[in-house]
Amino acid sequence: MPILTSRTLFLLMFFNSIVASSFCWANEQAPIATFDFQDHNWLAQWNPPWHSRIHTTEIVHTPNAPGHSKSLLIHHPSGAVGPGEGGIQLPIVFADLDLLQPSYRELTLDYCLQFKEGFDFVKGGKLPGLMGANKSWTRSGGNQPNGRNGWTLRYMWREEGRAVVYAYLPPSPNGRYGATKWGQNIELGKSFIPGQWHCLKQRVILNDIGQENGELHIWFDGDKVLSRNDVSYRLQDSPAGFIGGIFISTFHGGNTPDWAPAQDSYLLLNDLRIFSVP
Repeated sequence: MPILTSRTLFLLMFFNSIVASSFCWANEQAPIATFDFQDHNWLAQWNPPWHSRIHTTEIVHTPNAPGHSKSLLIHHPSGAVGPGEGGIQLPIVFADLDLLQPSYRELTLDYCLQFKEGFDFVKGGKLPGLMGANKSWTRSGGNQPNGRNGWTLRYMWREEGRAVVYAYLPPSPNGRYGATKWGQNIELGKSFIPGQWHCLKQRVILNDIGQENGELHIWFDGDKVLSRNDVSYRLQDSPAGFIGGIFISTFHGGNTPDWAPAQDSYLLLNDLRIFSVP
């Protein structure tokens, strides 16, 4: 019998924690992996290459959450702008987890969240989403993709809780994506309501090299709100273009004071799951 390392044992316990739960939609197939907050060693199990402001978070009991009964409470302090002052950031890198493939050609991510009562949306802020491989989290902060160095597909909340996809995509030959100073807002026609659980599902299918046939599909609380089949995630065949992880990113901003919340604001994050099917 092979000898299992302590890290592998942690991961086995982690991925075996998947249980049936009543999310805002039905997924008949079991997820490839569930990233939850049931174990106090969750951060070690996720094995991120770096993280910021995790010490400001708290695991709280949320019996009415759509997934597991524990969620991560994330603090956005009054006056805080950017990832250094509010929220949290960390990448989940599939290549660094023993039980996952290093990258995928197509993948579905879902998770649920709740903006606590009194959350100050101001002008907007970031939320988690899928990313490419090979340190694709650096495709943010104005560092644009070039077609061979990855991409990110976070969400944002905007004014009054309006939900958008916040895309860092390479400059598309069809002119519909990329080539912006910052990320690109893709409207979803939905809004977050403080005090309510909301569930987001994002499905990405890579484009073939030389073709603009990549797909992006979004569901908001079970309703399909976006379906695109003209996306170029990669312009050249490079490892970074594949789906390589999840960029967990929550903060107000923007990078100027007018994005800052006027009072302390809190966000709950519940199970993140990945699937090979929609």
